[in-house]
Amino acid sequence: KRLRAVPTFTIVDGNGVPFHTYDKDSAGGFGYFFTDYVSATYVLEDAQKAFAKAKSAEKDDGEENDDGRGSIGDDGAGSVPDAWGAARIVTLPLDVVLQLSVRKSKSVATNGKGKSFSAFYQVIPETNDLNAALKIENTQRYAERGRVPLFYADGLTLPSDSPGVAAGSVEEGSAANPVYFRQSDLKREWNKQYPDEELPTIKVRELNETFRAMIRPGGRDDSVKNLVFVPIPESVERARGAGRSYKLGQMILTK
Repeated sequence: KRLRAVPTFTIVDGNGVPFHTYDKDSAGGFGYFFTDYVSATYVLEDAQKAFAKAKSAEKDDGEENDDGRGSIGDDGAGSVPDAWGAARIVTLPLDVVLQLSVRKSKSVATNGKGKSFSAFYQVIPETNDLNAALKIENTQRYAERGRVPLFYADGLTLPSDSPGVAAGSVEEGSAANPVYFRQSDLKREWNKQYPDEELPTIKVRELNETFRAMIRPGGRDDSVKNLVFVPIPESVERARGAGRSYKLGQMILTK
């Protein structure tokens, strides 16, 4: 419930089949979900280039491309569906994405001759947000792919009835402890509440670790009890106009 208000963005084809990147080490496909829309546009451009390259190779080889060289992916089927050329950005709520990330699953590669691959899911933050986290905590944690920083400051709270605080996510009579995906959003809220006070030290915690603490049976981590996740405002605006068609159990493997 607390994570549902946070949008993420990913790339699918014209039929809603997501693009996954083939990983040799795991022999599976990674699906990436971005916390900001602009990062997703870069991946969309890559998908469009891959489609154009595959179509060109298919044309050079002839309409029947039995060896798969014209397809996108390692074990591709012959022809390249036109739906791939209609690749677009869609949005999924963060709670759905994180649930996918912690469970084992397989998806059929539509360009893999019916073969199933392990499916992995990662949330990807904007590079500037990672760099901001590294300035606060210069450790290996935020150098790893799929790590997402959450910024917070002691003393900064939100009333339980604030917009964006999901009903029932905070104990009655308690204030919400907000974490932000972007440091500048935290600073803006602090200056709004305390315009004449100096901003305290900004701290950082990691999204995946936080989520696991939230869902751990019998978990006793009090720091997540009244935690609320404040989405990037621009992402919320972009999500309103984005599609939501996303087919689980299928993938298009890209190299």
